[in-house]
Amino acid sequence: MTFSIRRFLILSLLMVIVGGGLLQALFAYRTLYHELDEQYDAELVQSAHLLAGFWREGYPPDASLSVLDNQESRYLRYFIYQLWQDGNLVAASEGSPEMPLIALNSQPLYQEKKGWHAYSLPLANERWLILAESDYARHSMVRNVAGSLLAPYLISVPFIMLLVWLAIRVGLSPLSDLARSVSRRSPDNLTRLSDGKKVRELEPVKEAINQLLERLEAGIEREKRFTADAAHELRTLLMVLQLHVENAISLPDPQQREASLQALKEAVGRAERMLEQLLVLARLDPALGPPEKGGCVDVLRVARETLASLVPVADRLHQQLELCLDTSLWVAIPEEALRLVLRNLVDNACRYADPGIVGVNAEKQGNHVRIAISDSGEGLSQDQGHRYGERFSRGHSDKDGAGLGLSIVTGILSLYGGSLSYRKRCADSPAAAIVLLPAATEMPGL
Repeated sequence: MTFSIRRFLILSLLMVIVGGGLLQALFAYRTLYHELDEQYDAELVQSAHLLAGFWREGYPPDASLSVLDNQESRYLRYFIYQLWQDGNLVAASEGSPEMPLIALNSQPLYQEKKGWHAYSLPLANERWLILAESDYARHSMVRNVAGSLLAPYLISVPFIMLLVWLAIRVGLSPLSDLARSVSRRSPDNLTRLSDGKKVRELEPVKEAINQLLERLEAGIEREKRFTADAAHELRTLLMVLQLHVENAISLPDPQQREASLQALKEAVGRAERMLEQLLVLARLDPALGPPEKGGCVDVLRVARETLASLVPVADRLHQQLELCLDTSLWVAIPEEALRLVLRNLVDNACRYADPGIVGVNAEKQGNHVRIAISDSGEGLSQDQGHRYGERFSRGHSDKDGAGLGLSIVTGILSLYGGSLSYRKRCADSPAAAIVLLPAATEMPGL
């Protein structure tokens, strides 16, 4: 069942209004009954003492004076009295029972019994005066008063709910306007929602929608640029492959044909690396979060395995790989992500630096682990590193590569809380790319 704010508010307010009115009526009923009870009990006691003053010893009141006519007989059920002397009923109101309503004690006695509020007043020489008032009379009066108060309220409830419904409809109209504004938009309209009338409760919703639209627009633009750049690079690569194939077919000299086929093989390898990097890069979207949760990996082991896999590349480029690390350091990043970072940085150092030593070192700095990939080149400035970190940007157009390595590295590090910086070569330290990663708080097996 679809949740409706309008229905919820109307039903909730109906329950509050009606329930509050009924609770108020119940409270008023109990309070009014209590106050009337106190008032009538006081009158009952005072009336008893007043009547006792008219009963002289040996001369009971004339019973004929208490006889009610036909019009007054309806009050018999509300009020009665009894006069007792020596255990005998000497006078009573019409309709009074022949037994004492309450016990004839030596002290004044008030008691509620069988629907009557009765008061017994002892007099001299074994005489008692008993006055009683029906509880029905009190309840009837309280009900009439409470009903007269509650009836207008109940009659006004439908009009109150109509006003509540109109108020809720008007109050929720900005939400309906916002929904219509969003639904009427074309798929390619990702501009911010117009400000219009500001509604305090809807401003966070509008701001969230605007931020989502901005992220969608940025993502679409990013994908457009990525698609355009990838199409350009692949088109150039396919043109090179086609040229090598045509040369291999047309060349009559076997040695030249072999050289062309070897160049074709290298171009195919380059295409394979480019496609692999494109697939990795397509998954690295900071707006979507990391493709997998951060893990816990040993830098020493991953660096050793990565350098071992790049030995053929380093030998071909006359580079010597060196691991300047002998202790385990744990970082909070998945193993495959760290492997991609190290492989791309070491591969770049081998391809773009002068022949020499490409070293990997690491040390712990507070809550982070600092990994340095050094080489024998001049190094990059921060501006150069930022520019070469863009997709399909190459520092040397004559070098083999797709210009995606540093873009992949920066994308991975941004997802897992790391950073990449550069150091130029100086007298006491070689050029290096420096990776800063969060240190793992817990190591496996500990």
